[in-house]
Amino acid sequence: MILEDKKENKEIEEKNMSVIEENVNDLNESSKNEVPKEIDGENNPQNTSSKESETIENDDIKSVNKNKNPNAKWYILQAYSGYEGRVEKTIFEKLKISRLEHLVNEIFIPSEDVIHTKDGKKRKINQKYFPGYVLINMELTSELWHLLMDVNRVSGFIGGTQKNPLPLDEKELEEIRNQVNEGIQQKATEEEFTLGQKVTITEGSFGNFSGIIDDINQERRKLKVLVSIFGRPTPVEVEFEKVKNLID
Repeated sequence: MILEDKKENKEIEEKNMSVIEENVNDLNESSKNEVPKEIDGENNPQNTSSKESETIENDDIKSVNKNKNPNAKWYILQAYSGYEGRVEKTIFEKLKISRLEHLVNEIFIPSEDVIHTKDGKKRKINQKYFPGYVLINMELTSELWHLLMDVNRVSGFIGGTQKNPLPLDEKELEEIRNQVNEGIQQKATEEEFTLGQKVTITEGSFGNFSGIIDDINQERRKLKVLVSIFGRPTPVEVEFEKVKNLID
């Protein structure tokens, strides 16, 4: 068994070394034609994530304004991953203090309570569809814009520009609601992946690298895969959807 494992690890390492050489060549070639992009320091959002998680009592659509604002549209607000519920709570508090509740109809964090089974024990996890995204149905005025930008752990808007964000298409919102109602994430279980399982990364900087699963994070739907780089096992964090089983 030891000889077989060494042989398999050597094959994985040789494959990863080949991918490294291809990536280096691609980077050298693309850098010749790369054009620097301007960065707006004031409005550039930071894609900051946090390992800290929080317990959220209810992430369903929450009504803010009983009398619906007819001018409201859906917008996507980007928050730090893991702080969606806290951002939502802060928005509620600031709206009440500023007396701007009439501008916001609903706040929606697409999520689903999923039951996972591990070692014969069941546990319920509130699983986000889009970690870091908070959907708000509102009439976006200048005053409300400044209120939202002042919320701690909010990076900005998704779509359009930060000063002039574009509303979400109603069809897209309806698709998201249907997914939540159908409970499609319940299909994801602990048995999807197992520790020690050999997989290949399909996307990202380590695309086509192969390795072994060292950790499974169901809450964040991410894996820690150990890939061999220059003879050393290197942990790489990757989303569930960006790996596939390694076929020997």
